[in-house]
Amino acid sequence: MKPFVTLTAIAAPVEIAKIDTGMILPGRYMRQHRRPGHDYSEAFLHDLRFDEKEQPRAEFSLNQQAYVGCEILVTDADFGCGSSREGAAYAVLDFGLRALIGPSFGDIFYANCLQNGILPIVLPYEAIHSLWRQLRQTPGSTITIDLPEQSVTAPDGSVFKFDINALRKQRLVEGVDDIDVTLGYLSAIEAFETTRRGSMPWLPTSE
Repeated sequence: MKPFVTLTAIAAPVEIAKIDTGMILPGRYMRQHRRPGHDYSEAFLHDLRFDEKEQPRAEFSLNQQAYVGCEILVTDADFGCGSSREGAAYAVLDFGLRALIGPSFGDIFYANCLQNGILPIVLPYEAIHSLWRQLRQTPGSTITIDLPEQSVTAPDGSVFKFDINALRKQRLVEGVDDIDVTLGYLSAIEAFETTRRGSMPWLPTSE
């Protein structure tokens, strides 16, 4: 997992509430095997980005030239609500986003983002509306996120502080997930298994 320390990047506003995981990753794309060179980048918010004829919706921010290459999305309430599909977090990551800023997120989606190196930041509505206004006024503006300082610096220089679980913060900064943490105890696990097999030879092994 790629570490997250600081990020200065183009931010795009998506002012739509209750974008659920089925909108983030439409179900028809879940049948596709995700692999290098064939990921979920096309699927991300597909039915918001494209119309029924597969033509880009010109009014949608992510289809506008100023936001090409954005790595931060400023969302509305309950982004990622709905089903628990982890693929929704993969779609966010595959589209190139490293951070999401919004007033609230679906709980499971929030956890899945953290587990995959995406930083979801919760800020008050007043801060979100301020960011939206600035991004609309100057499309292509950048936002700076400093995870160690737990701060978001808006295009106009104003700073907003955010909360995050200390353990999740540490893992993001170090770029480790649950599997990485478990592998850190590999020698102890192997030693335990060796001792167990010696003292309880009748137990089945995983080999």
